Amino acid sequence: MVKTLPMTTRVDTLIVGAGVIGSSLAMHLSQRGMQNIRVIDFDLEGTLSSSELNAGGVRATWVQPINILMSKLTIEYFEQFATEVGYRPCGYLWLHPGSRWVSALEARNRQVDLGWPVQVWEPSELKRNIPFIDKVDDLAGALFSPRDGLINPNLLKNHYREIAKAHGVIFEDRTLLQDASYLAHGGEYHVVATLERFESVMSHETKIEIASAPFKKDLGRARVQYRAKNIINCAGPWASRVARILGYEAPSYPLRRQVSIFDCRDVDLTPYGMVVDSSGVYFHPEATNGLAGFATHHESQGVNFNYDGEKFFEEYIWPALYERSSCFERLKHLTGWAGLYEVSPDECAILGAVTQGNLRNQRGVYEAHSFSGHGVMQSYSAGLTLAELILYGKSETIDISPLSGRRFETQELIRENLII
Repeated sequence: MVKTLPMTTRVDTLIVGAGVIGSSLAMHLSQRGMQNIRVIDFDLEGTLSSSELNAGGVRATWVQPINILMSKLTIEYFEQFATEVGYRPCGYLWLHPGSRWVSALEARNRQVDLGWPVQVWEPSELKRNIPFIDKVDDLAGALFSPRDGLINPNLLKNHYREIAKAHGVIFEDRTLLQDASYLAHGGEYHVVATLERFESVMSHETKIEIASAPFKKDLGRARVQYRAKNIINCAGPWASRVARILGYEAPSYPLRRQVSIFDCRDVDLTPYGMVVDSSGVYFHPEATNGLAGFATHHESQGVNFNYDGEKFFEEYIWPALYERSSCFERLKHLTGWAGLYEVSPDECAILGAVTQGNLRNQRGVYEAHSFSGHGVMQSYSAGLTLAELILYGKSETIDISPLSGRRFETQELIRENLII
């Protein structure tokens, strides 16, 4: 059987991945005058997307200045569109034992120096301010950051997309990158991307099957080719797969994270924001219930959307919450879900031009992925700074060079330890 060669369409920029990062980048590029932008995704709805399957927390309480600044700028944007994106500045409350108190205060001083307010509470003050937290004997203190808070990731993603669409960006669903090659033309480098389009709506199970399967080149089903000046890997948990297609290795990997919804029964959480317990369990109000998560340390790398249900809640969530509050004695598990982080070796974003592997001398290939659970809270600044790099040759608002993928070759890793 003779394969039909696909028709080639020219575009200025092809963004692979339409989650919150890819959508933000499309918005920023189009707002600054770039035309003919296409964003492709095999799951535009986002049922498997890290942008959707997360706890919705946003914070600028980090150790490293680059993370503080990236999140600060993003949250400042959320403040301008609070209703539209579902942002609530209800605060983050961090509970610290004595072994981490000194380093927590050092991080707090850095956050304040960079313009982010963080209050210091002694255990007695913690009990006055948050009465249901009545077991504090193991704590040295707490830190409360009032401008941190919660957001609706779906509203945020659609906010970015609507602005991008208003500036002419086209989003394409059920479209998968299958192959890429490079050519020089008139002093410019172009990428030729071969895409496979799925003609029918995919079931949830089919999406998971595609997401889980090892990449196999199958150009026989390809429907179209794009020839682009720029291509950007914003593929989230599938970034390493896309990187291999583009001709380089991304050191990140997908990792399951689980979230439980529970009936609070004896306590009303609605007046409060995110609480990060010293155990690593975090929780916040979710409508009239509670939402809690925990990063288990035995997870195997890879695509896994299976939620362990009540077993996960009973083993990891409830014991930690009960040790913190007598009001949590009678919690009842309701439901939950599992989603994917895309995790880099130092658990910080990979952002910038790709200059490693076979692409050392190639121009026009960029990446924005591996945010390791903080993509939503850095989405605006990531899109803005990468758009500046693509359009002007440098990121002008924030220097994002520390986030370049080159750091894993030079071992200039970002030592961030406020990870949950």
